[in-house]
Amino acid sequence: MNFSKVQSFFGNITEKELKLVDTYIGDKIGIFIPSGGIFEYATGQHDIPSYLFCVNGHSSSYMSIDDRLYPMKAGQLLAISPKVPHYEVPVDMQSRYYAICIEETYFEEVLTKCGGNIREYRGEHFMMPSNLPYLIKEYVREYDSRQCGYKDVCLSMENIIIHQIIRAVTGERTDKNHANLRVEVETAIDYMYQNLHNKILLSDIARDVQMSVSQFSKVFKEIMGTSPMEYLNDIRLERAKRLLLEDDYTITKITQECGFSSTSYLAARFQKKYLTTPTEYRSRFMKPTNIYM
Repeated sequence: MNFSKVQSFFGNITEKELKLVDTYIGDKIGIFIPSGGIFEYATGQHDIPSYLFCVNGHSSSYMSIDDRLYPMKAGQLLAISPKVPHYEVPVDMQSRYYAICIEETYFEEVLTKCGGNIREYRGEHFMMPSNLPYLIKEYVREYDSRQCGYKDVCLSMENIIIHQIIRAVTGERTDKNHANLRVEVETAIDYMYQNLHNKILLSDIARDVQMSVSQFSKVFKEIMGTSPMEYLNDIRLERAKRLLLEDDYTITKITQECGFSSTSYLAARFQKKYLTTPTEYRSRFMKPTNIYM
């Protein structure tokens, strides 16, 4: 990864500070997804050279701008302009959001072409396009695939993502019913993250958003493109992948922290998704010592 390109989006950050963050760097956008714990760089006062849009934050996450707290609301975009000082307020639970950074000049060029006015954003909220999380997920999937032509596909998806965000900030109307369902799904995903270390049943999640199991499963798959339980397993595996880089976490402890029923089940799911075992993955970064103790 060209780290100077990373810094062109996210400012004076180091590789170490991105250790617990999934990072996807394109031509005009950079996507940063904290997935293994507190994103310490984000909790310190900083500003960045790009436009920042925070997506899918749970209700207990806040940004501080000008000594005021701005919640990262489910179903909405939190917008921050380049060079505006801000920081994420630390919370007890794992932060969960997508930070989408868009290159300043390109964003303003497209915004102007779409009839929008260039102005400074200091924590404004905009209704999130209902398909944006799905687009981000597909972008990440394509980026990780490294299949033939993936760079061209990612570049096309970058422009779709940018235009969807610009439609939001210029006030174009969206399907309110779909947007409301989007909020319900985000509430369900928050429940998953908050209870990641516990046994979670599909009926527990559906009850939390006051839907029947069948209705919830249908809505979730329509919006997220996968079943609720597959999504839950994916975020558990992402959490496990990050914790494997921490030398004070044993495989047994990681199994418990991520809500897997056994180390063997964790290993099987990990192998299926990442084509390697947890032990092999960890050995790339450190010497495995008594990791099953």
